[in-house]
Amino acid sequence: MAGTLPELFAAAVRRDGASPFLTYYDDASGERIELSALTTANWVAKTANLLVDEYDLEAGETVAIGLPPHWLGVVWALSTWSAGASLTSGEGEVAITGPDFGIRGTRETIASALLPLGGRFREAIPAGVHDYGAEVYNHPDVFVPFEPPAAGFPAYDGSSHADLIAAATPITERVLTTASLVTPDGIGTLVGVIAGGGSIVLCRNLDESKLDRRITDEKIDRVLEHA
Repeated sequence: MAGTLPELFAAAVRRDGASPFLTYYDDASGERIELSALTTANWVAKTANLLVDEYDLEAGETVAIGLPPHWLGVVWALSTWSAGASLTSGEGEVAITGPDFGIRGTRETIASALLPLGGRFREAIPAGVHDYGAEVYNHPDVFVPFEPPAAGFPAYDGSSHADLIAAATPITERVLTTASLVTPDGIGTLVGVIAGGGSIVLCRNLDESKLDRRITDEKIDRVLEHA
């Protein structure tokens, strides 16, 4: 098995890059977006380039994610790891927040409006906060790290890439969850799906009356415990 999470994800892209990897629903807004592994990899490369080129993220630094359950959380996790940095559930040098601007980084804060396709804010945002949707599209679809992560690099709250991979149970199925995949409780699901070649349907603001139909339509094998 690959030694780092970016290597593990790259292997998944090579193995079956065109198949759905992450399908996202928001039942409050009606949004649905389906990302293949290859499309996810393009978003990851753009975001990693943004982090390194614009915000000077270095290997060993930390990124805090203050997003609700959302597909961008997965993109930011993989981008952070690709740059050799680590996710944190606490305070980070860099932070990604949603339209509530709920957290700040000690050096840089980036916010997402959480609009479809990562769209930019339609209104003014606080001074000193960067608009992810306005900046990410300017960056290339290929990322080459200055210092590629190693298996022993911190990946999440002090756990290394090797630790997370060893602790995860590979998930080969198509699973549905309402829980964030970038929290201490959810990260194992994300790593398990990457390791096992499965796929995720992530539902925010789930309308329970739609659950049975969604399980059928999305060909869900297993529903994980709701958040």
